[in-house]
Amino acid sequence: MLTLTQIKSEFKPNTPIFLSDLENANIISGDALRKSFSRMAKTGELRRFQKGIYYIPEKTTFGESSLNPADVIRRKYLSDDKNQYGVLTGLALLNKWGLTTQVPNVIEISTNNETNRKRQVLVGGQAVILRRSRTPITNENGTLIEFLEALSSIDFNNVEQLNYLCNYLKSQSFSRSLLDQALIAYPKKIYQELVESGMIYDFV
Repeated sequence: MLTLTQIKSEFKPNTPIFLSDLENANIISGDALRKSFSRMAKTGELRRFQKGIYYIPEKTTFGESSLNPADVIRRKYLSDDKNQYGVLTGLALLNKWGLTTQVPNVIEISTNNETNRKRQVLVGGQAVILRRSRTPITNENGTLIEFLEALSSIDFNNVEQLNYLCNYLKSQSFSRSLLDQALIAYPKKIYQELVESGMIYDFV
């Protein structure tokens, strides 16, 4: 039987614990795992965020802590401490980069951890649109994919947005070979915009 001490040795308070990850690690059988977590959730040692996701709560001066949905979204669809497997897209990405002041009600993500072309889910009340990544996202190409998604999301007639991306690109050292591999999965207009803007020559 899994104990709270064992869980605390692996996970910090207020970080998402995915039963699927523990099952894949073959620590204990799936049934025993679910029973252990259910028992600890009933006693208050753990809290259930939503199906298959738990966390270790902390006592604070304002009461018991809760799990931030943003942490769950990041860990499940974007990256863990070692690997990147997703990127923000659409307004969420443009807002992150300061290219729009609009704060989207729905977060859009392209991720390796989605098999559907497009699907909407709720994570702790936060609506998220998931899209199967156009090409596998890795530590090596993650920043480049994010750049291409930003380029896909801007208004090409918006000079300020286009100039921002041009200047950002000059500050990077993106590989032309990685670009060529990624562009296969993107609309032809993205390559055309790279050429017409001159950004294509900033790849090395």
